[in-house]
Amino acid sequence: MRLFILLLTLMLSLPALAERPRVALVLSGGGAKGAAHVGVLQVLEAHRIPVDIVTGTSMGAYIAGMYALGLDADELEQQLLSLDWNQGYQDKVGRDELSLRRKRQNDEFLLRTDIGLNEQWQLSLPGGFFQGQALGALLRRSTLTIPRLKNFDQLPIPYRAVATDMETMTPVVLNKGHLATAMQASMSVPGVLQPVDLNGKLLADGGVVNNLPVDVAKDMGAGVVIAVDIGDAMLPRESLDSALAMVTQLTNYLTRAGTERQKALLTEDDVLLTPDITGIGVGDFRLMPAAIARGRAAATALLPELLPLTLSEQDYIDYRNRKLDRRARLQRSDVVFLDRVEVEGNASLSEAVIRDALGLQPGDFHQTEELEQGVRRLYALDAFEQVSYRIEERDGEQVLTVQTTEKGWGPGFVDLKFALEDDFSSRTSYEIGAQFRRTNINMLGGEWLAEVTLGSNKLLATEFYTPLDTDYDFFWKARGEYEKRRRTFFIEPGDETYEQFGRLTTLDFDYSTWSLLSELGYNLNPWSELALGFQGLTGSIEARNLDGGLDVFSAGPYLRVTHDTLDNVFFPTRGESAGLTLGYYRNRLEGQGNNENVTGLDYELDWLRPWNAGRHTLITKLTLGGSTAEQPLPVFARSLGGLFNLSGYQSEQLSGRYSGLAGLLYHYRWLDNDFGAFRSPVYLGTSLERGGVWNSGADVGWDESLTAGSIFVGVDTNWGPLYLAFGQADGNKSSIYLYFGNLFSF
Repeated sequence: MRLFILLLTLMLSLPALAERPRVALVLSGGGAKGAAHVGVLQVLEAHRIPVDIVTGTSMGAYIAGMYALGLDADELEQQLLSLDWNQGYQDKVGRDELSLRRKRQNDEFLLRTDIGLNEQWQLSLPGGFFQGQALGALLRRSTLTIPRLKNFDQLPIPYRAVATDMETMTPVVLNKGHLATAMQASMSVPGVLQPVDLNGKLLADGGVVNNLPVDVAKDMGAGVVIAVDIGDAMLPRESLDSALAMVTQLTNYLTRAGTERQKALLTEDDVLLTPDITGIGVGDFRLMPAAIARGRAAATALLPELLPLTLSEQDYIDYRNRKLDRRARLQRSDVVFLDRVEVEGNASLSEAVIRDALGLQPGDFHQTEELEQGVRRLYALDAFEQVSYRIEERDGEQVLTVQTTEKGWGPGFVDLKFALEDDFSSRTSYEIGAQFRRTNINMLGGEWLAEVTLGSNKLLATEFYTPLDTDYDFFWKARGEYEKRRRTFFIEPGDETYEQFGRLTTLDFDYSTWSLLSELGYNLNPWSELALGFQGLTGSIEARNLDGGLDVFSAGPYLRVTHDTLDNVFFPTRGESAGLTLGYYRNRLEGQGNNENVTGLDYELDWLRPWNAGRHTLITKLTLGGSTAEQPLPVFARSLGGLFNLSGYQSEQLSGRYSGLAGLLYHYRWLDNDFGAFRSPVYLGTSLERGGVWNSGADVGWDESLTAGSIFVGVDTNWGPLYLAFGQADGNKSSIYLYFGNLFSF
């Protein structure tokens, strides 16, 4: 009887449904301006105007997709404003998420060019300035774990998104699959975001060919179309004053031409809304609340044309209940049970490596955030341009498929560095360097490196590194390098150690050495490692002040423990770094009457910890180093001097067998300088330091140390830190510093 009554009710309601036309909402693209669509939806809901079909392009595809999921206008506004849309252009994994090895490489070669060399050693570049990894994560979080759909008509509101086939430059209507992927394909601005490879097609922003998909809505059976156009108008002549403006004008023309063709499809029964979005750019996400208000105003102004579509209270309640019922059946949840985990698209890395990095076990429940964390761990391997996932039901099982897309412009990559230091008096130091990294030379993700640095200090190096197991617990590394470095030693009058050099008060030496090491290591976790190795070194130490020099030989084992969770090596606010290296070396110096082997323990200890409270950060630092091998010149010399390392002295002006430094640094984040795609915050700060270098262990002590301090302005740029500072130290030493790059780190 209940089933009969239900069927009778549905049959009686069919004529009522058939009496009114299907209303389609068509939303155009426009970045942050797309928030105006939410304002339009709020007015439609307030006046009980139904939406039976929704189509969109770019940001319009996102708003349309979320509304198609069953969210009401207020829920959509809350979600839209809660997202950090600028994060959609922040593909780089945070430093604290990188492996310890990648941190060291990135800290040294700060100019990440993304220049690639393919298998034929030809230069290649990525398909977009950003790879879309962060945008994909943002869209997946928005849609949660909604599974793959055979047709977007299964959504509470039937939905279509429009993308551009970059090969044929024709529109592609996305009507099935994963909602987040369809959104991303429609939103991937060519040249800015990497296109989405979907169903054998390379898809990008649909605004290029159809920014207002009226035709798509009519093909879906729309009787009435409400179209919302937020596209940019053509620039006036006075604004065409640069190459960028010319490109913008061309883009606007192509977009407007397609939009005008779509407008021509509108009939007198349709409604066209054009919110005033003057002064709001595609990247002005902070102005989204204003865009929402302008959308409301535009819809309110055209209420006389919209009100004929209003439903009665009961009909609108029935319409809304049907939508909510379909929303509940979608199984859109923050938690999903995984029966199986599959990997798709990988070629170079072992699948076991990928599974271990992902860290997701089948046969258990997982939250969306756990899935995203696994994806980020996999992406942090720096082997892929994109990592995503999809969930689908197969034969009664929930299957997670992880999709990996290897970097298409590798497997070789070139990174650069440039560093400059000037004390505005007598010394300028600079370094220019390049690193070539050949990745995935084996299934475990092994690498070969070649490095060159020229300038005040010189370095040539080559290195082979490979993990020894799929979960990256063990690794082996072999490295050979040539280094030439200048060091200055201060001599106390009457110091018998240096009596052979006469009555000089300072000695400048050029250390020119060749070294080779082999190292076996264990990763305690991604940010800590334990390594045991053997190093051999040979070369010469030449005095600049006078003729003559020494030949040097050294060999012995060493043990190193390293830990680093800092979020930023130059302006840290959280995390900690610590390191201890112990080596037992047999050293030999020949020349100038010296010809003896000396065995001793060489050690280095460093520790750094930031303490943060909002915009204020206090950093504590301690470094110690020395060698028990008593020789006229230390084979492994320690140096101090320069900003934050006994400020007031020139960089590495003080050298000796032993060194120690304790420091406090305070910085205040004065300006955020958030430009969306990147940030360059400005800091004001000061430092206090106490330390020294000594040639004899008997001299090491607090009373024999120097006090120094500095005040500075610093900018954290994408190419390295920029500092303008003044330093003052004991001995009436003072310097004005201009630093750029990574000649030092606090």
